[in-house]
Amino acid sequence: MDASEEDLDIKLQKVSADLIADFDKSLGPFLRKQDGAGRSAVRSRVRSRETERLISSLLDPFQELPQLLDPHLPIWLPALSDAYLEHLLTRRPSPSSNTTSISGRSNDLLMPLPRAICKLLYTFCKIRGEKVVVRFLSNEARYLEVLLSALEDAERAAESKSGSNPNPDPLGGGGGLDDISHGQAVAVRVGAWTWEERYVVLLWLSHLMLAPFDLATISSLEEEEVVAGEEEAEKEEKRKRVGGLTLPAGLPSITTRILPLAVKYLASPGKERDASKALLVRVAMRRDMQEMGVLDALVRWALAALRPQDGAERTPYHYIGVLSFLAGALTTSENTSDMNSYLTIIFHAVHGIAVEGGKAGGMMASALARKTMIKVIRAIAVLLLRRPQDMEGMEMVETAIGFLLENLADNDTPVRFAASKALSVITLKLDEDMALQVVEAVLESLNRNVLRVESPGEAATPKKDLSMVDPLEWHGLMLTLSHLLYRRSPPAENLADIVQALLMGLSFERRSTSGSSTGGNVRDAACFGIWALARRYTTAELLAVPTATLTADSSSGVSILQIIATSLVAAACLDPSGNIRRGSSAALQELIGRHPDRVEKGIWVVQTVDYHAVARRSRALHDVALGATKLSGQYGEAILEALLGWRGVGDVDAASRRAAGASYGMITAELASTEFNHIQRLTRSVSLVLDHIKSLESRQVEERHGLFFSFAAVLDALPGVATIKDGALDQLIQLSMDALLAILQDCNSKTYRKPELVAEAASRLIISSFPVLQAATSASTNLLPGRSLRTKTGDELAQLVNVVGARTEKLGTFIALVRANLQKWLVWPDLEIVSAASEAAVVLMIFCSDAERDEAIRGWAEAARERQSSKTRTTSGHFSALAAVYPMASTMALEEDETLICDAITERWRNDVWTDTHACILQSLTGSELLKQNTDVFFDLVAQGLDDYTTTAQGDVGSHVRLQAIRATKSLWEMLDEDPGTKVPLVGGLFLRILRLAAEKLDRVRAAAQAALAVVLKPAQAAALRRSTFSSKGYFVFLLDLLQQDWLHPAVSEVKADAERWMDALMAGFVSSADTGNEELVIATRAALCEFCERSAASTDAVCTALARNLKAWQGTDRVLVPTLEVIAFLFHVGIFAQCSGVNYKSLCLQVQKACYKTGNVRKIEACIRVYGAIAELGRDAGRGDGDDACKKQEGVREARARLGALMFHPWPRVKSTVVDELWALHYDDPAAQALKSVDWARAEKAKMKTVVGALGLA
Repeated sequence: MDASEEDLDIKLQKVSADLIADFDKSLGPFLRKQDGAGRSAVRSRVRSRETERLISSLLDPFQELPQLLDPHLPIWLPALSDAYLEHLLTRRPSPSSNTTSISGRSNDLLMPLPRAICKLLYTFCKIRGEKVVVRFLSNEARYLEVLLSALEDAERAAESKSGSNPNPDPLGGGGGLDDISHGQAVAVRVGAWTWEERYVVLLWLSHLMLAPFDLATISSLEEEEVVAGEEEAEKEEKRKRVGGLTLPAGLPSITTRILPLAVKYLASPGKERDASKALLVRVAMRRDMQEMGVLDALVRWALAALRPQDGAERTPYHYIGVLSFLAGALTTSENTSDMNSYLTIIFHAVHGIAVEGGKAGGMMASALARKTMIKVIRAIAVLLLRRPQDMEGMEMVETAIGFLLENLADNDTPVRFAASKALSVITLKLDEDMALQVVEAVLESLNRNVLRVESPGEAATPKKDLSMVDPLEWHGLMLTLSHLLYRRSPPAENLADIVQALLMGLSFERRSTSGSSTGGNVRDAACFGIWALARRYTTAELLAVPTATLTADSSSGVSILQIIATSLVAAACLDPSGNIRRGSSAALQELIGRHPDRVEKGIWVVQTVDYHAVARRSRALHDVALGATKLSGQYGEAILEALLGWRGVGDVDAASRRAAGASYGMITAELASTEFNHIQRLTRSVSLVLDHIKSLESRQVEERHGLFFSFAAVLDALPGVATIKDGALDQLIQLSMDALLAILQDCNSKTYRKPELVAEAASRLIISSFPVLQAATSASTNLLPGRSLRTKTGDELAQLVNVVGARTEKLGTFIALVRANLQKWLVWPDLEIVSAASEAAVVLMIFCSDAERDEAIRGWAEAARERQSSKTRTTSGHFSALAAVYPMASTMALEEDETLICDAITERWRNDVWTDTHACILQSLTGSELLKQNTDVFFDLVAQGLDDYTTTAQGDVGSHVRLQAIRATKSLWEMLDEDPGTKVPLVGGLFLRILRLAAEKLDRVRAAAQAALAVVLKPAQAAALRRSTFSSKGYFVFLLDLLQQDWLHPAVSEVKADAERWMDALMAGFVSSADTGNEELVIATRAALCEFCERSAASTDAVCTALARNLKAWQGTDRVLVPTLEVIAFLFHVGIFAQCSGVNYKSLCLQVQKACYKTGNVRKIEACIRVYGAIAELGRDAGRGDGDDACKKQEGVREARARLGALMFHPWPRVKSTVVDELWALHYDDPAAQALKSVDWARAEKAKMKTVVGALGLA
C-alpha cells in the first residue's frame, strides 16, 4: 500500500557527491597510463570489471536525477572523446602486422579501450540524452574521415568474419576476436564492433555533419583519385549497392561512403537506428548535398522503401527507420521550404499505409511504426499551415486531424501520447474557428457513453457513471486536452466544459476483467491538464469561468479555483497511485502559487499536502487528510465523499480499505469538533455510510468490507464527542443499534463471496460498538472506545460488567447474534479474523449474564481442546478468544474455572501434532495475561516451540512455530524489570535457545530472535544490536562476543556461568548460517567466525571444542551435524582448527566415522571426507612437534588416512571421486599419486584400488 520509506532520489542526493568524486578520480587512470619515458599515453585495453563498475555502480544511479551530472560533463566527455581519437590516431596497426588472437579468458577480463569508452558515452546518452552529450564531442572536421575509416574497417572485418556476406547482420554479428587479422582493424582489438561503438560513432559523425563548409572540401584526394579511376560500370554498381537507392553522380567521397552505412543501420533494431537517422538527415539537409540531389534521391528511396515488394522480406524496423528519416527531414525543414515539394506525395504515401491497415502487414503491428507515422503527418500538417493555404492543403490538414483523433484510442500508450501532442501542435497553428472545432470534438468524445445515476442518500444530486467509456480513448482525449491547455489553444470563454472534463478525469477509474487498474493514465493526464491550466491562464480568466455545472449548490459562490483545489486535495490524499498523489500535489502547488489568495488557507494547504508527504499512502490517508481537514471543513467534506467511493472503501487492497475506514472516522471526528452539535455530525456520517451499505449488491463484498470499517471508525469517535446524553445522542444510538442488528442478522443468514472479509469487518464493528452499547445500557456519559478493552486488566473489565444496566430487548438480540456469528468466525484461520473476533469476544463477555459467560467460555474451551477433522480449520480463534477473555474469567470466575482455559490449551498441544496448531497456540499466548499469570504452565510449550524443526514436503514448517515461540519469549522477557528475581529460571531456560535461533539461517527467524535478544541486553548494547543488519558480519561478531563481554541484563548473567553450554548452543545455530544459508550469509558468517578465532587462542579453542562436542551431541540430527562437519573442514582449510589445543583428533575422527556410518546422505559423506582430508593434511607438520600433543595428532592423522583408504571402496561413484580429490590434494607431490590420474575410479577394479591405497600408505 505504501511507497518506500526513503525515496531513491533522496538517497541519490545523499551519495551523489561520493559517486561523482569516485568517477572523477577513476576516469584518468582508467583511460591513460605512464609510459617508459614518463609521458601519459592512452591504454590499449582496460579491465571489463572496472568498466562495469564505472557504469553500473557510479553512473546508472543518476538516471533518477541526471541534472546532477551537468557540472561535470564538460570535463568528463571531452576527456573520453580525446582518448578515443588519440587511440585511433596513435594505435593504428600496420597492415603487415601478424595475426593476433585473444583467448576467451582474456576477452572476458579485458576489453579494448574504444569499446569501453563507447560504453561510457552511451551510458551518458542514456542518462542525460544524446542531444546534450553530443555537444561535448569534438567538432573538428579533420576527425570526420578518421571516424568514418574506423567504422568502414570494422564493417570490413565483420564481412570478412561472416564469409564476405554481402548483407551482414546489422548488429555486427560475427565470431570471436582471434580469427580476424590485425590489419583488418583500426584499433588494437580485432573483430566487429559492438552496437555501442557503432551508435557512438554514427552519432559523432552526425555531429560533424554540421561543418559549415562543403563536404567536397573535406574529402581526401586519395579517395577522389581512386573513384575517378574506376570503370563506369563499377561506379554505377557502387551507387546502387544499397537496395533501391540511386546516388547522383559527382558526389564527394565522404558522402558516398557515409550514405551506405547510414542506410544500412537505419533498419537496425538497436540504438544504431537513431544515430543513423540523425546522420542521414544531417547529410540530406545540407545545402551542398541538396544542390547535388541527395535529398531528392533519399526521399524517393524512402517512399519506395515504404512500399512492400514481392519477394523482399523486411522487418518492422526497416519501416520504422525509413519513417523516422522522413519525420526527421520534415521536422528539420520546419522553418524552410526545402521539403515543400514532397509534402503531398509523402502525406498520401504514409496516410495510405495507415488507412490500408492489414495490407501494411507488420508495419502497422508495430506501435513504434504507428507513432513515427503520426510524427510524419504532424510535421506535414505544420508545414502546410505555415505556407499560404489552398484547398488541397486544408483537405490534407483536416484528414490529418481526423487521423489523429482516431489514434487517440490506440491500444499502445506511446501512440496515444504522440497523437495527443500532434493534435495540440496542429491546433496551435489553426485559426480560431478551426481550433475551437478541434476542442469541441475532443469534449464531445469525452461525453460519449457517460451515464447519470442517482447517488445513495442524495436523490437530488445525480452522479456521472463512467463505466461504459473506453479508458484508452479517455487517456488520449485527456492528454490532448492537457496539451491544448499547455499551449493555451482553447479560448478562456470555453474553459467551463474543459474544467469539468479534467475534474472527471481526476477521479476516473476503470478495472480490467482481472481486477487491475486501467485508469491511472487518465488521472495522470488530468493532473497535467490542471497544472497547465493553472500555468497558462490568468486569475481573472479563471475566476470568470461559471461553476453552476460543477457544484450542487449554484448559489454557494465558490470559485472555480477553489473547486479545483478541493478536488486536488482529495486526489493527493486518497489516490492509490503514488504518481497521481504526487502529481496532484504538484498541480495544487502550481494552482495556489500562480493564483494567490484565491484558495482558502492556500499557503497552509500547500505545506500540508506536500509533494513528499503524500508519497506514502497510509500517511496521506491519515496525517495529510486530517491536516487538510483542520485547515478547512470543505476539504474534509470532499475527502469524506471520496472515501466512500473507489478511492476509499472500494479499493481492491484490503489494507487500503482498512486505512480508508480509519481515515473516515478521524475526519468525521475532526469535522464534528468544529460544529456546534457534535453528535449530529456523527449521525450524518453514519447515515451516509448506511445508505451506501443498503445500495450494495451481494457481490460487492470489498465495498461492504470498507463500509463496515468506516462505520466502526465513526463509532470509535463517539466517546470523544459525547459529553452529555441528549436527544441527538439517543437518536444516534437508536440508528446505530438498528444498523448493527441488521448487519449481524445479514451476516448470520447470508453467505458472501468472500466471507472472511465480512467476518473481519463485522468483528471490528462489534468491537467499535462498545460505546453505543454502553450508552444504551447505562446513564453514564463516560464512554470508552472498544479498542481500549485490549489493555484493560481483569479488575477494570469486571467494573465494566458491574455497571451494565438492565438488558433491553435489542441488546438481548444483539448478544445472541454476536454469539452465533462468533461461533462461525472463530474457526477461520486468517490472522485478521482471529484478532478481530477474539477482541469481539471480550465485548460479548461484558454484556453477557454470568450463566451465558460461563457457558460461552466452557464451549470455547471444549472447542479448543478437541482436534478438528479438517486441516483447514485449526480453531485458532478459540485459542485467541480464551486468551482475550482470561483476565475477566480469572477475576470473576471460580478457581476451578480459571484452570479450565489452561488445561484446554495444554491438552490440545499434547494431542495435536500439527505445526499450525502449535503456532496458533503460541500466537494467542504472546503478550497475553494468560501467559504472564501462568508462566510455569506454558513454559514447556514455549521451550518446545523454540526447538520445533518439523520438516514436511512444504519445507521447514516448524519455523512458523519457532517464530511464534520467539515472540512469546520476547513478551515474557519484557517483564524482567517488574520482578527480576522470579524470572531468572525463566530466562535461563530460554536464553540459549534464543541465542541459537539468533544465529540460524532463516532470515525471519533470525530477525525475530535478534529483537528478542535485544530485550535482555543493556540499553546501549540493545540499541547497537537493533541497528545492525541481521545478515551482516558485524551482527555475527556481536553474537560471538556476547559471552566475553558484560552486555547482558543482570537477570541473565548467571547463564554465562556454563561457557561450554553457551558456545555449544551458539554454534548449533551458527553452522547452519555458515553452510546452508544464502551466499552472502555464508560469507558474512564465515568471515565473522575467522575474525573471532584470530583474536586469541582462547577464542579458537572455544569455537573448535564446541564444534567437536556438537559432533557428538547432535549425532543422528543431520540438520546440525552436516553443517558442523562442513564448518570444521572450512576451519581446517583456513588454518584455524589446527591451532586448537583442546581437540583430540583421533576422537574427532571416530565421531566423524560414526556420523558417516551406514548413512544414505551423500552430502554428509562428502563433508566427512573433507574433514578426514583436513586432518590427514596435518601429517605434513605432525612430526615437527614433540610430546603428547604431537603423538595425539599423529594418531588422528593415521586414523584419518585409514578412513580415506576405506572410503575408496565405497560403492557410490560420487564418494570415490571425492576421496580421490582429497588424496590428490594430499599427495600431489608424491610420485605414487600419479596413479590417481587418468583413471575412471567409478569403474576401477578393486585390485587396482587396493594397489593405490597401499602405495599411498592408506591401509
